[in-house]
Amino acid sequence: MTYLEALAYIESLHPPTIRLGLERIERLCALAGHPERKFPAVLVGGTNGKGSTAAFLAAALRAAGLRVGMAPKPHLYTPCERLQVGEEIVSEADFAVLVTQAQPLVEQVAAHPAAHCPTYFEVMTFLAFLWFARTGLDWAVVEVGLGGRFDATNILDAGLCIITDVGLDHTDRLGETIPEIAFEKAGIIKRQGRLITGATGEALEVVERVAAERSAALWRLGREIRLERVAVTVDGGRFDVRCPAGTISGLEIGMLGEHQIRNAALATAAALWLREQEPALTEEAIRRGVAAARLPGRLQFLRRLPDLVIDAAHNGDKARALARTLRNLLLPAVPERRLILILGVTRAHAVGPVVDALVPLASRVIATTNAHPQALSPEELASIVRERSVPVTTAHNTRDAVAEALATAGPQDLICVTGSFYTLAGLPPDGSC
Repeated sequence: MTYLEALAYIESLHPPTIRLGLERIERLCALAGHPERKFPAVLVGGTNGKGSTAAFLAAALRAAGLRVGMAPKPHLYTPCERLQVGEEIVSEADFAVLVTQAQPLVEQVAAHPAAHCPTYFEVMTFLAFLWFARTGLDWAVVEVGLGGRFDATNILDAGLCIITDVGLDHTDRLGETIPEIAFEKAGIIKRQGRLITGATGEALEVVERVAAERSAALWRLGREIRLERVAVTVDGGRFDVRCPAGTISGLEIGMLGEHQIRNAALATAAALWLREQEPALTEEAIRRGVAAARLPGRLQFLRRLPDLVIDAAHNGDKARALARTLRNLLLPAVPERRLILILGVTRAHAVGPVVDALVPLASRVIATTNAHPQALSPEELASIVRERSVPVTTAHNTRDAVAEALATAGPQDLICVTGSFYTLAGLPPDGSC
């Protein structure tokens, strides 16, 4: 099987409806000799910030000299991004080999009378487990896909889990209220395991109840984990973290936004807790790791003069976090700076909260679309933006939208591309048009 054939095969695994459950991934792993049991793992769930939190923790583990696997999601440009060891993604050749080996197992599971065909996400998760087991890891830091209780990643026996926060997203599958969604997220908590969370309010009450039922040790941001001396800057942030396993002062991060400081605090507490098992996780290693952590598509600058930044904010919470960073840091950083907002969204998430958070900050909006099957057309999105009385034009794709923005922006202006990972994927990695 070639790489292109492998891509075509996994892309065929998108059923019209998805039946939630762990049966398919459990059968796949059993047929392969349980690769998921061959490495220790940390499982990172939550509505927002799980990718960044995983990146901070993985970077700290790498800085300690440990071999770390990651399964970030979604990808921007290629599915190979979802299988990472160290800071390297799996090669196209190795990806094709993995898919070739997985295909007969997938078909064997699909042929079971009580089963459906494994989904794209389940197979990608299975491929990550195969790759991690084959290459040999000290740790895997694995991001939950959807929810938690029935997510394919939840077959990992993760002794430490992180639930970043809980917000309204994927309400068609996880429930329409915060407590319902929190219950699904809390499904990753293991019996007599360890849990770190940044959840608040009703969500925290649910997480606390499930943790108590499963006799899991619990550290909560704002209680057992304390953030102190927080300073948010245009270069990232500086802060102290205090938790039962220790204190680290003067931590610095390069990822932008106050929300990233919260994510880094969760990851720092996790690293300190893991120090019981990994003495190499010294204060200096943790400090170097969180400072070096980066994550594509999260307030990532692609060019300067004018500044072009991309961010995958696709729901209300993420859009509001992006808006705070734009309003408080990036727009005031340059006198007379205007924001040109390039926006492309999908119906898979609530559009109104994203538009309400970001559009009022913009001098003008360029409405575009993306490759997602539920993407709004530029014209549909533009009509929603016009209701907010902000000037708006349309572009057929992200590349054309950026070209239009660059042609009209002054060197002091800020161009922000956001709304969906799919929208970002329409732009070359270097931002060229």
